[in-house]
Amino acid sequence: MDDKSIKHTIRSRRKELGLTQNKMAEMLGIDERTYKLIESEQGTKMVYPRMEEIARALDLSLSALIGDKEETDPALLKDERTQAETLVADLRMELAEKDALIDRLRTEIDRLNGCIDDKDFVNRHLREELARLNERS
Repeated sequence: MDDKSIKHTIRSRRKELGLTQNKMAEMLGIDERTYKLIESEQGTKMVYPRMEEIARALDLSLSALIGDKEETDPALLKDERTQAETLVADLRMELAEKDALIDRLRTEIDRLNGCIDDKDFVNRHLREELARLNERS
């Protein structure tokens, strides 16, 4: 991971996308001067804390940003994005199934609580009847 190559990747990808330094600064939520330092020789320490944000803004994977040549292939990026979208869809479906299970369990808990309330009512009633019978005897 060479600082100069990372900065070169940032600069060239930004230009490829037709983004100005000002627009990149806006996308990252920082001042334009701060962004200019990121691309300059003096801003090496400023790149690392924002690498994920910069990669996202440039529509690159983090691997592509740091110079992994395989990751700079647009087809690989598309595959990576498709896999991530598939994973998110699967997780959403699993979450919906879990939510449905939670709803069924809550319904069952409510039913069982009703049974307990009924049992307590019946026990109280039987004890009262037993007490009355004992009083008569």
